[in-house]
Amino acid sequence: MKSKLSPSFAATLALFAAAAWQSDPAVRLLFNNSPAAFNSTLTTYAQGYSTDIAAQSTASFIAPWVVTGRASGQFKRYDEKSSFAVYKTDRGIGEGRQRIVFGADDPFFNCRPHGLEIPTDDFEKEQAGVTGDRFPLMQAKIRTLVAAAYRSREYNVWAKIKAAKAATGGIGVWSNAANDPIREINGEIQGIANDTGMLPNRMVMSLSAWATVLDHAKVLSRRSGVSQDGVTYSDFARMLLNPQIQIKVGMIPYDTAARGLASIKSNIIGAEVFIFHAQDQPDTLDPSFAKSFSTFGRGVDEVKTYREKELMEIAAVDWSEDVQVVSPLAGRRITVG
Repeated sequence: MKSKLSPSFAATLALFAAAAWQSDPAVRLLFNNSPAAFNSTLTTYAQGYSTDIAAQSTASFIAPWVVTGRASGQFKRYDEKSSFAVYKTDRGIGEGRQRIVFGADDPFFNCRPHGLEIPTDDFEKEQAGVTGDRFPLMQAKIRTLVAAAYRSREYNVWAKIKAAKAATGGIGVWSNAANDPIREINGEIQGIANDTGMLPNRMVMSLSAWATVLDHAKVLSRRSGVSQDGVTYSDFARMLLNPQIQIKVGMIPYDTAARGLASIKSNIIGAEVFIFHAQDQPDTLDPSFAKSFSTFGRGVDEVKTYREKELMEIAAVDWSEDVQVVSPLAGRRITVG
């Protein structure tokens, strides 16, 4: 008779494997048949540079990582029904408890592989010299690689978020001095609280939306007690229903022109404001607005290298992810015009 792992034990085992994967390169080798080898020196540099560039990124702010330990599985989607479910909790002597279970219609995550690589020709190393000047060359390559990975993830995450969440109609025309951004944002905060019973704790604004808000007459009129040097994020948060809300401004641009044409840069987020709820340490069950499910890591966390055609060295980064809006009621979108 075959033994069967309980779902809870299987989940615990998967998370243990994920932790081992992240902490021990030897464990990663057991699952990796690629000729690429883990490069500890470049990984350390990449992790340091990632810390700097991650401060500008909003992808993991709106869709935080959920390490699952496996490529696919089920997660809890919070909709109006599940958000307001009331259960019969009393039980008779000897009777069982009411059970909360995954519904048959709860969706699945399906992590897909992602990766980028950058070559360094052997002659580039000769150009850099043989007296210790090669490492700055590799540092420059890694900066390019990591920046491209973050920018690409930023674009992909926001494309999925915007496709899944429509903007609230009738608001956001802040070019009109008569429309009050604070009142409209507070209306969305209250709407999320009414829909979910949770106060939204995060907000992302594009740079253009933030600039519009800062110059708006209705916002400036509320500046009593605020430094005349300008309005900070915390100053602005104190004008809102949740004065503790965390605010990030998206500033990462991307080139909208096809390769070979003159560059045309645009903000990845666009002229948007997103108000939402997110857990600091999300899992497959919590009601965060959006999540980035990942098998083992949290994006770019290691660099691998390998030789190609005996002419160049390749530096590569790999990760897996599936970005999904998990709790549509826990987020609101305002398109600013």
